[in-house]
Amino acid sequence: MTDSLIDYIDDELKKLLPNFKWRLVKDSKKKMIELYVTFHVETEDDIQVQDAVGQNNEPGIVQFEDVLCFYDPAYSHVRPQNYLTAISFDSHAGLEKGYVDAVLRQINLTTKQGMVDLREFLEDDFAGEFKLNWNEKNMDSLIQTMKDTDRYDETKLKMILEDDQSFFEKLTEDDEHDGVERV
Repeated sequence: MTDSLIDYIDDELKKLLPNFKWRLVKDSKKKMIELYVTFHVETEDDIQVQDAVGQNNEPGIVQFEDVLCFYDPAYSHVRPQNYLTAISFDSHAGLEKGYVDAVLRQINLTTKQGMVDLREFLEDDFAGEFKLNWNEKNMDSLIQTMKDTDRYDETKLKMILEDDQSFFEKLTEDDEHDGVERV
């Protein structure tokens, strides 16, 4: 079993078999992990929806994407309003597995409800904007239920990210190859 936050999230999402596709993006310098979640709903071919950057959906399908962020505020300056939810924590101390489990269950519930809401949005000719809604009260209730039923794991997951090579490390590597750049 791993104690890396990003590996744990990836492994648990594979077990969870969520109703969405996901992609994990890590930023070593900012001590930040972004979890992109994407889902789609089928619709009539003549329904057109335009996204925030002005692109229209493909006929018969509307895709939606949102992002969760795990970050260390000592290294990252995150704007929580830019995310479905932004979870700050100390990357050196770690984040409890139980909390991460609750976040993953909550995102699965949020996207299931989001699919229903997106279908309703597509049927409403006067709806202006669609967005997912993260329910912090449900999240708190889920955590409390997990604790009450002894299913909350307090083991800490640390943010273990590979640091990018420094300029000097790259030079040292070049010396190993006789200073010749390999293409």
